[in-house]
Amino acid sequence: MKKPGIAIATVAAFLLTTAATGRALADDKTAQDTTQPAEKHHSKAKGAVVGGAAGAVVGGKKGAAAGAAGGALVQHHKNKKAQKKAQKKEKAQ
Repeated sequence: MKKPGIAIATVAAFLLTTAATGRALADDKTAQDTTQPAEKHHSKAKGAVVGGAAGAVVGGKKGAAAGAAGGALVQHHKNKKAQKKAQKKEKAQ
């Protein structure tokens, strides 16, 4: 079985990042029209799954492991940032 080439992996990575960026920009536009919802918890497991899938497309088995670790780390930092923001808001009141 022939392995997919670098060009296919590059296209797949581009599509993944483009879709995520487009969705983030669309969310920003709709958020301006409505009130701000409460912060939510970001699941580390979901981040690991998404990162692992993206890593597998780009780099195979080792890429999947690195992507999963990176995805979990990103979610962890999102949770820390949200917690810090909530504490700061609570302190200001």
